[in-house]
Amino acid sequence: MRGFSLKPHTILLFFLGLSVLLGGVTARAGAKMPHFNLADAATNKMVDSTTYAGKAKLVVFFATWCMPCMQEVPALMSLQKEYGDGAFTVVAISVDDRQDNVESFIKKSDVNYPVLMFNRQLIADFGGIPGLPTTFMVDKNDNVLKKYPGLVPHALLEREVKRMLELDEK
Repeated sequence: MRGFSLKPHTILLFFLGLSVLLGGVTARAGAKMPHFNLADAATNKMVDSTTYAGKAKLVVFFATWCMPCMQEVPALMSLQKEYGDGAFTVVAISVDDRQDNVESFIKKSDVNYPVLMFNRQLIADFGGIPGLPTTFMVDKNDNVLKKYPGLVPHALLEREVKRMLELDEK
């Protein structure tokens, strides 16, 4: 008889699903972005969410083992390159259980936006994460404007970023 074994990411997905079922505290559209203080995946230095005060943000929960998440990386890097001059930033939050995997991904992909390591409380504070990736559109006043579960097309992300930055052409 074979023993029953769960991989770390299976356990994480269970807790992510449970947090959705139990309901969250805040980060639905119209709510304030929860405060956080998380380790930078590349440097291990703590980064406070106030670092991004006054900036429009795409806050993206992802994992290096998530294929749709990895498909979204080039679009996120493009948005950071195009609009990340001070008024906007992508902030990625990894739900990986091993920081060294995330650090390797950052170096290999030459990621140009901050990547932070999650904690379980943050997922609850954001109101649960229904799947990966999950993207939150957050304005410069830290108001959550929208929540997108799943892979979001680059054109939609860019349109939303332009709206947040009041650059949308009419």
